Amino acid sequence: MNSNTKTIATGGICLALTVISLYFASFVPGAELSLYALASVFVCVMTDERGVAGGALVYAGACLLGFAILPNKFGLLPFVFFFGAYPLIKFYAERIHSRAAQFAVKIALFCGVFFVAYAFFRELFFKSITLPDASVWLLAAGGIAMFIVYDYILTMVIRLYRRKIKRQKDDFKLGE
Repeated sequence: MNSNTKTIATGGICLALTVISLYFASFVPGAELSLYALASVFVCVMTDERGVAGGALVYAGACLLGFAILPNKFGLLPFVFFFGAYPLIKFYAERIHSRAAQFAVKIALFCGVFFVAYAFFRELFFKSITLPDASVWLLAAGGIAMFIVYDYILTMVIRLYRRKIKRQKDDFKLGE
């Protein structure tokens, strides 16, 4: 198969599966985060197949299509600001030779997104509600723990994809 044809076909399939996952996230209560994580898998697949440019195109296309056709535009924000962009960040973070540095970059990214989102939602919805400072830090610690689980599962899914679908040996790093 022609390389351009394969790229277009892979991109189209990944984009369609991403948008379908986002669509179901609009309607399946309680499973939104799982469906956003599933949507990010398809961005990872395209990044693995065609590099960051391919993954970025699937991410951008999913964001544009999501805002155009999904009924819950507000519900698309977790994908736009974190789950969709994370595979691209993961690609670069895992190119760092030190595992500790990889981990630090990923945790710093998560913390940055977490605290920006917290400040945004606090100003938008909870101006009259005050929480003790300790609860914010406990929420952040729980978020970091869940993020570590998400990153681990995403890595395992990419390994599985490489072994079973691509039939190649995996060297742990996304996209190399």
